[in-house]
Amino acid sequence: MGIATAIYGERVPVLTGLSAARVHGALPRAIGAAFVAVPAKRRPLKLADRSGEVRFVMRDVAALDAVLVPTDLGAALATTLEQTILDLARADPRGEDEAAQTAIDALWPECDHVALESIAATQRMRATYARIAEGR
Repeated sequence: MGIATAIYGERVPVLTGLSAARVHGALPRAIGAAFVAVPAKRRPLKLADRSGEVRFVMRDVAALDAVLVPTDLGAALATTLEQTILDLARADPRGEDEAAQTAIDALWPECDHVALESIAATQRMRATYARIAEGR
């Protein structure tokens, strides 16, 4: 998040996907990549010590449902539980990504289901919502 903030400015980048799931406590261990929503396309950035990379996801960051969360380096924007669930499910339509499915399962009971459905409708993700809500 620090790298993305240095490039795009404060309160512009938003932690998304598995990174948002991690800050929400849905993943028990760190992952080797950080996923950050930003307003412009940018190639992934490998860290100098080769311990991981930052993956920039071009999104309309103002349209994302995001909240300020505490991190070790200070407060950062991250997608809400509901937005995170939808983003993970949309990125893994067949449910094959074990980490994404683990995060969705962990976040599902904690989320506001009315807000989840509303975000899905607003962001044209009704089919995604229907797919993850089915059988729960």
